[in-house]
Amino acid sequence: MTIVKDIINHFSDYPVFTRRDLKLYFKNKKLKTANLTRIIAYMKSSGKLYTVRKGAYAFKKDSMVAGFAYSPFYYGLLSALTIRELWTQNSRPDIITIRKVRASSIHIFGDIKETVFVHHMPAKYFFGFGIVKYGTLEVPVSEPEKTLIDLFYYRVKLPIQDYSELLKKISRKKIHKYLERYDKHTATVVLNFIKRHKESADAGKLTSPY
Repeated sequence: MTIVKDIINHFSDYPVFTRRDLKLYFKNKKLKTANLTRIIAYMKSSGKLYTVRKGAYAFKKDSMVAGFAYSPFYYGLLSALTIRELWTQNSRPDIITIRKVRASSIHIFGDIKETVFVHHMPAKYFFGFGIVKYGTLEVPVSEPEKTLIDLFYYRVKLPIQDYSELLKKISRKKIHKYLERYDKHTATVVLNFIKRHKESADAGKLTSPY
């Protein structure tokens, strides 16, 4: 078996793996890491490997693997609405990570058409997500309560009707518990929004007044 096939077999279950993972693999195989750059270049040029971000790679050109290049992470905001089928629109991945990121809009796979949005989240607010099967992947996705809070935290405003299915899923008990970790202003704004609109959403009557 060639080293390239060996790498593919070993990392086939990884949505994303890093140059550090490869170095450790080479070390365990007692191979010279000097060959690593050449092998990566060959695999990329032959279409066997794609760069998600610098030093992070995937075998498939699927934008939904991008979050794994920023672990720990979860998908939130608009992408959480899409993944959890809480609205009918498709959206580009919104990656919420505790990593420091320089830009929120990032091109992956070296393709300007493949864009994801990466948002830094302070560690104290990094909670409220679960694993959801999406296509062939199992990905961490914010729960409805955390999705709503994050929309306010990142100041993402949607047409009122787009909150309808999300509000229906909100547990008042859970969102009160989550908001205990936030400042009073954020908690008040979110709870007032729920107070104004959840009843209409539950009745299927949350529509734009315009």
